[in-house]
Amino acid sequence: MRQVELTLTFTDEDGTPRKHNLRIETPRGGTPEGEARVAHHLFSELRVIMRDQPAPKYNATAGQWLKFPKSKIDFSEWFDVQNAQSLWRELSNLIRGIEYDLEMARAFKELEPAEPPPLEDDAAINNLWFLHDRKMNALDRAIYELIKVQNLVDRLLHESLGGDLVNTAKSDWERNQLTRDNIEKGLEEKRASGALSQSDFDAITTALQIPRNTPHGDVALKYRRRLMHHVHPSVDYATFFSGLEPREGEAVTDAGGKIVGRRFSIRAHPPVQYQFHDLHASLIEYLDAVVAMLQKLSEIEILHR
Repeated sequence: MRQVELTLTFTDEDGTPRKHNLRIETPRGGTPEGEARVAHHLFSELRVIMRDQPAPKYNATAGQWLKFPKSKIDFSEWFDVQNAQSLWRELSNLIRGIEYDLEMARAFKELEPAEPPPLEDDAAINNLWFLHDRKMNALDRAIYELIKVQNLVDRLLHESLGGDLVNTAKSDWERNQLTRDNIEKGLEEKRASGALSQSDFDAITTALQIPRNTPHGDVALKYRRRLMHHVHPSVDYATFFSGLEPREGEAVTDAGGKIVGRRFSIRAHPPVQYQFHDLHASLIEYLDAVVAMLQKLSEIEILHR
């Protein structure tokens, strides 16, 4: 039975120390290399926890979405209002979570070495993998949550406007019917019938366009599609990823531009598809646009009661 003891000492400016001790027993044997790896993991997490964290940009904005007007409603609107409020709570939590995840991903990225270690250095590669894995877990979670926000906006519109914006007759309607195309079709039908005012229709339509008009608005969708339908796209380090070889290869043309053959490359690792800094910056920009969309939607009375 091995004894493991951890002591954290916090020292004030006047030199006063405060110690926190943790002692555990483990039946597992160990090696100096394994112990060094455990220490690296713990110290990395501590560096992230204790860093100078920026103040959340959207905490106050997301909090405002939870302040609903205290107005009387007709009982026939009960489900519209209650379900919409529940969706606003979820959206508020998601935005806060996305911002946190993107910041955590950045924090672990900053701990990575400027240059990757040689592949022969097993200890350094293991340490890099730990940081990279923490970084990617946070980044991928933010991606999924950003897409979920868009899906919940579709549900918000459906629930706020009577629960009949799409066809709910079949049990799988949430998967097959609750799409942005169907939502926009339902909005147009309500506008045409007079069930939705022209001003509300215009405000909703304008808000939904905000993420689409963002220069990097499709980055999150494309990256998520790769996560869902391909092997994980490579970020920063080719050695940590596998890849699918393109069957079509690279076209070889003659002087006249006619395809005369195909060239296929054989590589030890596929090329890196994304650099973290570029991907992270694009997602921050997309988050800004998504928050702007939600803010505009929250100012439409029929969606926020």
